[in-house]
Order: sequence, then structure tokens, then C-alpha cells
Amino acid sequence: MQLYEFSDTLNQPYEIYLSDTKSFPLHWHYYSEILYIKKGSIQITCNEKGHILREGDLCYFYPLQLHEISETEDHEVEYTIIKFDFHTLNLPPAHLTKLYDYFIHRTSQDDFCIIIKKEDLNQPQMDAYMEHILATHQERDEFYSLQIQADLYSILIEIAKKSKKEIGTAAKHRNDTDFTFHHILEYIDTHSGEPLEIQELAHMCHMSYSHFAKLFRENYGRSCKEYITYIRLIKAQDFLLHTDYDINYIAMETGFFDCSHFIRTYKKWKGITPKQERMYKSH
Repeated sequence: MQLYEFSDTLNQPYEIYLSDTKSFPLHWHYYSEILYIKKGSIQITCNEKGHILREGDLCYFYPLQLHEISETEDHEVEYTIIKFDFHTLNLPPAHLTKLYDYFIHRTSQDDFCIIIKKEDLNQPQMDAYMEHILATHQERDEFYSLQIQADLYSILIEIAKKSKKEIGTAAKHRNDTDFTFHHILEYIDTHSGEPLEIQELAHMCHMSYSHFAKLFRENYGRSCKEYITYIRLIKAQDFLLHTDYDINYIAMETGFFDCSHFIRTYKKWKGITPKQERMYKSH
């Protein structure tokens, strides 16, 4: 079981489309993602933080962040999805660092995604941006790729202006070498059922333990050890809710030391035991 969205790897710098999907399971990917609600509402969850997006609201998901979409009471839902890779957008060098600070780096664990409410947006302008970028992507006339890039720049500028995100002084000292370790999340996802040593992960990224640990927390809002435990718990929860596997088997399969350790850790996370989780779901 892997959370990385292998099937949705971008084959170009962006994907743009309308969706009426009311739910999408927990996943992560290397690219950025924008949701703009045109009709109805959806529940988003990112790194265990939840929020309801309603008509006119916008959400930006950072790269490499676990997130999911679940349905609300609205029967009809429609929203624009824009997926893009920052590294292939030909961003102007003069603005590259600032844009990375807004759209790649999280400033704290509470900075789980960027949400801008309808009342804080220039909605007619944002509607126009979204309609134009959708139409351009569908029609694919001459220079359509350049036009999409221009529209995307406009959308990102609007998000940056309205996000009220505070850029700390530490951002001034970052450089592109800080981004070379992002592949480690895919490795953790793939090998979460095995013993994982932080020192070894740091070595794989050609970093000292202290630099790796500091960089990991700066980018993902939690320590690497906490992240590994979180991934194991998410996978264990999926087994509990969607399979009949024995709890001992689930504990071993997801990388916990033993069943007792699994039960203690799960209860600390959810407030209920794995057995209770399975019982509540059945009812």
C-alpha cells in the first residue's frame, strides 16, 4: 500500500480540469495543486487538519503534503483543479526565492495549506482567471501553453497577495540544495513497513543528521520520526477499515515493533484502540 499518487504523475507542467468528484482518498504528490470551488462544498483534510471549502473559496496544497477530499451534505459539487510543477514553470529568477517561500515552504505545522475565503478574493477576477485558463487548456490554440503560464502566474500572484503568509527571516538563507531531499518521502512511503533509521535517511540525502532533521521539520512541520509514525498509522487505519486482517498482522505489516506498541500508538493518535476503530466502522 502506497500513498504516493503514482498514477497521476504530471506529463507536462500542468493539468487543468473541472471535477465533480465528492471524495478522493488520502494521497500525496510532488506537484502543487489548486482547488477553486465553483458550486457546492467539499471537505478537505491535509496533515490531519480539516476544513470545508464552499463556493468561491480557493485552496492551495503544497507539494509533498498528504491530503484528501471528502463529501459534505451538498449533492452537487463542481470545482476547478490546477496541478502544476513549480520546477518547470520557468519562473523569473528575480522572483524565484520569494515564490518558493510562498508556495513550497511551510512556515509552521499550522501552515498545512493555503486557504483563501470567497470574501477575501476578488471573485469576479478569480472567476475570469479560472474560466480563461480552463478554456485555453481545452482549445489548445497557438501559444496556448504560454497563455496558460501567464494565467497561472496571475493566479499565483493573487494567492500570494491574499494569503497573508508571513515569510520568516530563515527563508533568506535557503538555497536550491534544500530541495534535493524531497524524494525521501517516496522512500519512506515505500519502506514504511520496514525499520527506518533517521541517520540512514540523512545519509541517503548526503546530509548530516542535524541538517536533515532541521530541514525536514522546516519543510513538513513535524520531525522525520513523527512523519514515519504518521504514515504507518494512516496505512494501519486503512487496513482496519477496509480489510479483515488480524491486528497483529497489521502491526507487523505497517512497521510497528509489536502489537502492544501499535495499540498504544494508535490510541494516542485517535483516542481509541484499533479494535474500537474497527468496531465503530462496522456500526
